[in-house]
Amino acid sequence: MKCLAKLDRLGIIELKPLNRYRLRVAKTLRWRPNGPVMRYFREHVVGDYFSGGFDGDGEMLTLVHGQIGRGLAESFNQRLARIAQDFAQQHLADQKLPPEHKRPYTIVVGMRSWLFSVFRDLKR
Repeated sequence: MKCLAKLDRLGIIELKPLNRYRLRVAKTLRWRPNGPVMRYFREHVVGDYFSGGFDGDGEMLTLVHGQIGRGLAESFNQRLARIAQDFAQQHLADQKLPPEHKRPYTIVVGMRSWLFSVFRDLKR
């Protein structure tokens, strides 16, 4: 209860009766690069999330690698942000559905200039 009260004072949640709460942060928030939330996510969440088979209903895991112009990277980031926003809006719309018609899903979207270290080490 103390933690919930502290989150309420910080404005992260709105505390309601019977320890219920409503998030007051955007579903599509961005973490500070290498900030505390990103560090926690890397240390505690990544392994759990990616340990699943991604083979259930409505699940998928895709990795696409390629080389594109630097200017196009920003365009792709904007499109990915729109997908995240669409998902967040659908979440809000589906709050009216009964629990038996909903399942929890999480989307992790990332894009960065990266080459797998095994391949990077093979480059001349």
